Amino acid sequence: EKFVAELKKDEKITPEELKFSTRDILLQHADGSSERLDLERFRLTGDYKHNPYLKRDDLLIFPSIDLEKNFVSIKGAIVKEGRYQFVDGDRLQDIILLCRGYDKSYDKIDEVRISRLSIDGDKETLLKVQSNENPALKRGDRITVISEENNRKDFAVYVNGAVKYPGNVPITKNQTTLYDVLQKDGGFSPDADIERAELLRGTNVFKSSYFSEEFENFMMNRMANITIDDSLTFFIDNKLRYSRANGTIDFNRLSDSSSQASKFIVQNGDYISIPEKVDLVYVFGHVFNPGYVQFVKGNSYEYYLQKAGGIGQSAKDEIYLIKGKTRSWVKIDTKAPPSIEAGDYIWIPKEPTRTFEYYLTRIQAVAGVVSALATIILLVVQLSK
Repeated sequence: EKFVAELKKDEKITPEELKFSTRDILLQHADGSSERLDLERFRLTGDYKHNPYLKRDDLLIFPSIDLEKNFVSIKGAIVKEGRYQFVDGDRLQDIILLCRGYDKSYDKIDEVRISRLSIDGDKETLLKVQSNENPALKRGDRITVISEENNRKDFAVYVNGAVKYPGNVPITKNQTTLYDVLQKDGGFSPDADIERAELLRGTNVFKSSYFSEEFENFMMNRMANITIDDSLTFFIDNKLRYSRANGTIDFNRLSDSSSQASKFIVQNGDYISIPEKVDLVYVFGHVFNPGYVQFVKGNSYEYYLQKAGGIGQSAKDEIYLIKGKTRSWVKIDTKAPPSIEAGDYIWIPKEPTRTFEYYLTRIQAVAGVVSALATIILLVVQLSK
């Protein structure tokens, strides 16, 4: 390692030149005898036959590395998939050793398939052997260890908030319902706000190296027929869909075994949020004392505005109700005001300040348009004569 570190200091030595073979190393002794070394086998077995002590005047000859042609690859039910340097005389069990053996998490290895191509790459010979057999391999062989997929994995959902036992809840792959999960975590606590409960799909189907958010946006917009104004709104909605992927579930129906909510199948990585009751309404914007106001069932928006000190003099003639769970906006109609619920928000926008320069600029812009229009009309009248 010290030798390699010293070589790296030399600007004439490239990283590619520092790569050397760890198998099929020729050890030439001064007496004319020789032997082949395999450092990979030594690292796995500790057998010094593959890594003997050197003698005076010994010579080490490292073969070139060409894992594009001089290789054996292996994948499937083994510990470490990969491509390994081929050495003349390699057999199946030699490569099994290099890849750390068969993966014991699989119950049974069905068979081992060895794909062997002709020299032109157009023809394939497929050999099927048992896991305990040890056939000779050839350069370029591709090995696949076949076994039924092991689905004994740590499938779980995370439940947070007002339940008896919050935290990770173990589930099955495709059979556990939302009702089952809430039974395992002890059910809702007395202070649970079931109206604001929600499930977020943690293992989003779109989140993969082959299906990115950018790709999803391209697919959604490829045949879209919307205006520029709508495209911005769609961009926001689509981003929320991609990142949250929440389920539309009525948590109030979970106790009914025949309801769709109780039969909803959860998946690994799902996040279930059961917030505590918030008996408050937040009032902000252009009011004298913005902040939380104690929720009183049945009281109108005017009660909360009064508690927040009233509306400021520069407020717009608009009042918005933002729902606590969905964050949907409702412009309050004073003649038919909507009901206020715990966790809602009330926002009062401010009328922007308009200076004399602002109105002068607007008048100049309008005057310019009128002048241009008058000129066009005059030209049309003259041409028509």
